[in-house]
Amino acid sequence: MKESNTKNEILEVAVKLFEKYGYDKTCIDDIARQAHKAKGSIYYNFKGKLDIYKAIVVREFAAIKTGLMEIRKRYAQRGEETKQVIQYLLQRMELIDKASMYKQTFATRYLDSSDAVTKEVQSIRSDFDKWEWNYFVRICDEWTTAQVLNSDIRPEAFADMLQMIPKGLELHFFAKNDYLNCKPTYENMIIIILNTMAGGMTVTNDNQKYSIP
Repeated sequence: MKESNTKNEILEVAVKLFEKYGYDKTCIDDIARQAHKAKGSIYYNFKGKLDIYKAIVVREFAAIKTGLMEIRKRYAQRGEETKQVIQYLLQRMELIDKASMYKQTFATRYLDSSDAVTKEVQSIRSDFDKWEWNYFVRICDEWTTAQVLNSDIRPEAFADMLQMIPKGLELHFFAKNDYLNCKPTYENMIIIILNTMAGGMTVTNDNQKYSIP
């Protein structure tokens, strides 16, 4: 328990330093000093600065998955299939917007695929993409069973296409730091697209009610 607490304390301090100064301008000495830990304690818990950064991003994506699984639980009842996917796609962007280290990497390093930080983050992101793709495959199977979708729709193609929508927008939203400006448009477009796929229904999100004929 003590070791876990120490790790969390180090990570919390590191996040603040990385946010303020960036990865390159933050060093282990800075983290140790701000965390009030001996330098040896840092290296006992982490291999180095990159390992700390990686642990932060892993934690961010774990939080994203947890939040998205809550959506699945909340809309697990039959007849709420469309609502579940709409809320998933809306909440997905909200959760990524809170992932400060992932966003920082995306905004500052996404063009340099040979960078060590980028490679580590891309690996973590790849794991999330596989998880999300499987999520959408299951959704397609459920929609087909519920006769929300036609039986000739292939789950793999459905997952590919549905994943392209939010992932393709991330560069504009987060690398260009324009998510808040685009958020209302994104929310409305997602609701229109998903409702159209489902044949028309009324869906209520946290703040507004949308009706598609």
